[in-house]
Amino acid sequence: MSDRSGFTSPSRVEWGLVAAFWATVALLSVGQTLLGDVSGEVHWGRMAGELIEYTLWGLFTPVVFWFAKALPVVEPTDTKQLTVARNASLHLAVALATSVVVDLSEDAVEAALGERYIAFVQSLSQFWFTDELVVYLVILMAGFARSYYFQQKARQEEAARLEERAEALQSQLTEARLEALRMQLNPHFLFNTLHAVSTLVDRDPAGVRRMIARLSELLRHVLDEEAPQEVPLSQELEFLDDYFEIQSIRFQGRLDTAVDVPSSLRDAQVPNLILQPIVENAIKHGASQVRGVGRIEVRGRREDDRLVLTVTDNGPGLPASQEDGLGLRNVRARLEGLYGEPQTLHLETVPDKGTRAVLKLPYHTRASLYAAAGTSSPPSSVPDSDLD
Repeated sequence: MSDRSGFTSPSRVEWGLVAAFWATVALLSVGQTLLGDVSGEVHWGRMAGELIEYTLWGLFTPVVFWFAKALPVVEPTDTKQLTVARNASLHLAVALATSVVVDLSEDAVEAALGERYIAFVQSLSQFWFTDELVVYLVILMAGFARSYYFQQKARQEEAARLEERAEALQSQLTEARLEALRMQLNPHFLFNTLHAVSTLVDRDPAGVRRMIARLSELLRHVLDEEAPQEVPLSQELEFLDDYFEIQSIRFQGRLDTAVDVPSSLRDAQVPNLILQPIVENAIKHGASQVRGVGRIEVRGRREDDRLVLTVTDNGPGLPASQEDGLGLRNVRARLEGLYGEPQTLHLETVPDKGTRAVLKLPYHTRASLYAAAGTSSPPSSVPDSDLD
């Protein structure tokens, strides 16, 4: 169990090992005292003093471990010499104080049982506490080793967790690409698109070429396996423009679209292919259901540290019982995998009839990520995630 400082308190196994170690040392010391006196006299005071000494060391060991964690003298991410010197000085002061306390406690017990006379000044002047000081430093070294072990273990666990998360995100993006590709290659979609293109062959050859180019751009983007996990919002909107242009052919003038995103937000990072499935949902369940001209509006704004994107249609609104389709479920899963709690996606009925999808993400740009990482070069991209 860890406290807020990151210290991992000794487990029951560690407590048992610490107790067993000092109990063994105490028994060996007492045994040596018994067997080492050739006169056969039993020195109860000396044995009691040794038991007190090692009992104190057993109790102090977890405290020393805490000091080793709280006051590191070698910090991999912090090369400030003043901090290291300060921590080393504190360790030395605590080591001296603890050694003197243990030594005087042992002497006091022996004196109380008539074994020796306790003299505080003499104990300090003749450095009788040096043995205890060595013991403290050995415990401190063990504490440093323990701290390093748990740090390495935590890093390995975090690396494993990040790797598992990256694999999940990669799988999600693969599914998103496949779903987006399925929507683009939907026979009904292709039939309407190609039929509309065929009507333009004679009277607008340039328009035909433009539509074919848009369709190829859509497929190229969806099939790009090297695409990063996040892209600038401007790139996502360019993809959406191609999609809107294809859809306008499909609906033969019965679809009106508008995109209103300030230029100051176009560098914001958003998940790759995040808007298209939301727009697809708005067209399918909203704009395509109206008798006249369907309308899709995409807007963006910033609220403090969050980017807010909305997709609004003029359809019949949300039904009484609303369940997300596969596309929106995939979008939610991907957002959760990328950002955790600081993101939301919800649908709401707008007052003048229609539905609005509101997507809120943490606002950040590539430049801000570099600054946060303390590097001037782009960080390696996170594996792509699923969307739809």
